[in-house]
Amino acid sequence: MKESGRFDRQLQLSEVFSENDLDRIRRALSLALNCDIEIVGPGDSPKPGLRRQEILWELEPIGSLESRTASPDQLKGCAGIFLLLLKEAVRYRMASELHVETMIADFEALQEKHAELQESETRYRELAKKLEEKVAAQVKEIKEAERKIFLSEKLASVGQLAAGVAHELNTPLAYIQNNLAAAGDYLRDLESFFAAVQHGEDLEAVRDSWKKTDVDYIREDFPVLLGSCLDGVARLASIVSDLKFFSNINQLQRNLDDINARLVSVLNMLKPQLDERIEIVQDFADLPSILCYPAHLGQVFYNLIQNGAQAIEGKGKVVIRTFEQDGFICVSIADTGAGIQEKDLPRIFDPFFTTKEVGKGTGLGLSVVHDVIKAHHGRIEVRSKPGKGSVFTIFLPVEIKSAHEGG
Repeated sequence: MKESGRFDRQLQLSEVFSENDLDRIRRALSLALNCDIEIVGPGDSPKPGLRRQEILWELEPIGSLESRTASPDQLKGCAGIFLLLLKEAVRYRMASELHVETMIADFEALQEKHAELQESETRYRELAKKLEEKVAAQVKEIKEAERKIFLSEKLASVGQLAAGVAHELNTPLAYIQNNLAAAGDYLRDLESFFAAVQHGEDLEAVRDSWKKTDVDYIREDFPVLLGSCLDGVARLASIVSDLKFFSNINQLQRNLDDINARLVSVLNMLKPQLDERIEIVQDFADLPSILCYPAHLGQVFYNLIQNGAQAIEGKGKVVIRTFEQDGFICVSIADTGAGIQEKDLPRIFDPFFTTKEVGKGTGLGLSVVHDVIKAHHGRIEVRSKPGKGSVFTIFLPVEIKSAHEGG
């Protein structure tokens, strides 16, 4: 605080009034009394022939009024008026200085607070930076864990698919193998008959060999056996074709695809995994081809149909419908399974959320479904009632583009 603000010393007129202020007061007093008035400091010597009236401030002379024409009473009156003006000026000056001192004190306090805040902000910035680094590291770890779990989910699906395909392959392979074994037996019997003919045995011996090797039966059965093998080979080729059609998951370019054909391919892959108690009902409408990532949609259909079948305890059915609505190609997959609790519906597409028992699901299947549909600028809706089953409906926009335009 400044020393002048304490007012514990002799006050000087120059501290209260400026020269202009003193001159204005002097002229005002002179006009009021119609006489000459001068204001002088306490150290000035009296001038000859002038009357003087001291002005006291707290019993100390602060200055004097001098006049050649004013009477003593007029000078006293002027001194009283001047003292009143002086008191108001001093009061104003004190209030002003106190206000300034308060502002300075407040400003200094604000500066201290500001310094503290800057220090706190620096600490918080450092903490925030460390926190961001930790969060980034944890997000990286979570993403890596998610990638590994997603990979394990895909491997589990591939394992199930491989098991089903192996079963499907084994059936035609088994009867091809059996038929080829029978063909080998037929060939050995025919070689025995041809040996009899080649060695020039008599007609009776050839007839006996004919009957013994049952050439007539071989002639009848061999075309059937060969046809059965060809059917088996065709079945194997169909399975391999469906598998190739289904598993082209790394395709980077969108292509025009037949959704109905894609569903049929997925069902062919899934049927070996489905129990006989699950009835698959197909209700396909005529649809235009759609620009999409075919294998990714195949994975979506695979997941939803498989989930629907797994939700059924005992006998039940999965109904697959396709139709066109308001510029969208729609695929509806309904099951008669256990359904989904209402409280769980908002979360079913969240990563890692699952209502299955521990060890029976990672909670990524529907999350992948949601992401693939979103990447196709579509949407997926679900209706479900516990004990009544669920209906998942996919809406895919029909884009009027060629495969080359939609890369």
